[in-house]
Amino acid sequence: MSDENHIPEIMASLRELNHYLVEAGVLLDVGNKGLEFLQMIATVNEFGADITPIHGAWLTIPTKLGLHHKASDFGNKLFKPKGKNVLAMNNNNGGLDIYFILVKHVHIPERSFLRDGVDDHMWSIFDSVEDDLNRIMNRELTPRELYEHIGLKLKGYIKDNIVLKVNPSNAPLTIANKGKDDPLVDTGTMLRSISYRVIDT
Repeated sequence: MSDENHIPEIMASLRELNHYLVEAGVLLDVGNKGLEFLQMIATVNEFGADITPIHGAWLTIPTKLGLHHKASDFGNKLFKPKGKNVLAMNNNNGGLDIYFILVKHVHIPERSFLRDGVDDHMWSIFDSVEDDLNRIMNRELTPRELYEHIGLKLKGYIKDNIVLKVNPSNAPLTIANKGKDDPLVDTGTMLRSISYRVIDT
């Protein structure tokens, strides 16, 4: 039996726990929109939003024909048919192709995937921390590794929540444009942007 005194080392490790924190969420710049844009989209979905026009009378909601474009991309080819709240263009068959729906207001409902990803799994996180604290006291784990474990768990729970959150449903036009009713997944860019980082304080 060893008579080595590891209490000072263990106490130092426990004090070191106060020198880290973990952040989890939309942290990776993936795709071609930029991190700031992804964080804005995440915030709008997390808390919901009401959007009204700022620089004109209408919001322009793209149909499949207008996806990935602004109305101004079409110059003066688009027009608003009398009595219709759309921007359209003449097609070769004598009819109209609708590129944008015109609306005065858009409501995006709250779809909390970040907060719910943490709140719904808090007890699991507590259990993991308790296990890791025991491992620190047995000198099997470092304080930083405890925070890495928390970060990995948070990242997984948030990603799971993005995939599993189906309510409230998308608007019918959004479903038509996406081809599916998956409120938080379109191209998968936001899902791939979820990560964590351990920060020295």
